[in-house]
Amino acid sequence: MNYYTPLFALTLGTLTAADFQLDYNAHLNMTFGQASTDEAALATHAHDPNDEFTIQGLELNFSARYGDHIAGFVSYNTFLDAENKIDGEFEEAFLKLEDLPAGFELRGGRFLNRVTSQNNQHLHSWNFVDANLITTRFLGDEGLISNSAEVSYRLPIQHDSLLSVSFGDAIAHDEHDHHDGDHGDHDDHDDHDEEESVEGEGALLTDDILTARLKGIYQHTDFHQFIYGLSYLQGKNAYKKSGRIMGGDLTYLWRENGIEQGGKHLRASFEPIYRDFDYVNEDGDLSGSANEWGIHSSLGWGFKENWELGFRYDYLQGVDEPIEELEERHRSTAALTRSLQYNDSLSGHVRLQYSRDWIDGQGPEDAVWLQFQIDLGSGGEVR
Repeated sequence: MNYYTPLFALTLGTLTAADFQLDYNAHLNMTFGQASTDEAALATHAHDPNDEFTIQGLELNFSARYGDHIAGFVSYNTFLDAENKIDGEFEEAFLKLEDLPAGFELRGGRFLNRVTSQNNQHLHSWNFVDANLITTRFLGDEGLISNSAEVSYRLPIQHDSLLSVSFGDAIAHDEHDHHDGDHGDHDDHDDHDEEESVEGEGALLTDDILTARLKGIYQHTDFHQFIYGLSYLQGKNAYKKSGRIMGGDLTYLWRENGIEQGGKHLRASFEPIYRDFDYVNEDGDLSGSANEWGIHSSLGWGFKENWELGFRYDYLQGVDEPIEELEERHRSTAALTRSLQYNDSLSGHVRLQYSRDWIDGQGPEDAVWLQFQIDLGSGGEVR
């Protein structure tokens, strides 16, 4: 008979004590490259490459679980900003009650909201070096991070599906400016007395934000999977006016070995998004409403073990005057990724990417990036 019961155990990536478990992970992303224009001018997300050498992020993530129902997550990201200075912030810090009766979950704190296909993905899980265009245009330069309360419900249907609704306010990023691309001089209006305008960034939702997302995973067979999503947001924008965002996304995944690991794979995604918003300038003498739509599409072909060739096309419709800095934009991207797996606790990848941007009023701009990612730890994240 064994009378010894361990109360404490420590392994690389996991700390456990009785009913308490703490998983910790670290992810480092470094990028080298060059663009045909200023690199920061092409960046849209706070963690996109913004110079010839960029530390996109050093993410430290901690997931805690106590018993069957209590969980928490904290994520801190350190990076080089557009001025090559070290910056950082807590991206997420929340508590969660999970596996509650009738299929409910509750979450509260700071988190990346469950809207669109990419918003609640951390940098280390992106399929390309940089973020897609619709995430930053419609949700902000770090996506939508909010201080919110959220309730989720697992629908009682045959395949896995989750309906999540949250309410709260977007966090402010006034303490640092990630990308200072050249958008022209807005301080001298002597030549534009008769041409008033409003800044497009004010269209982003800031307060009293209600979000809703339905996400489902339909496993047609062991080899064919469909992931679908519907997103809706409404709230007050930086103009202190109302705004709405709605979108859908569909991903098809084929795996040569089905539910078993390894083998070739094919992943295809398509995501349209639309928003309308009211606006007013600082003086209050220019107001109105505007709307815009965009799409994100991507294809990933795992042609060999640990190798993937990816393609992406993004489009933003743009908004005409008097809204500034919401130009029409296209971007085409090709990426080759080599995944690395040393053991259960150490992995990463090397990624070579080429992008071509077309921004309204500018000629095409090219960029080439070489990204290195190192992942340390083996515990799963609380989401």
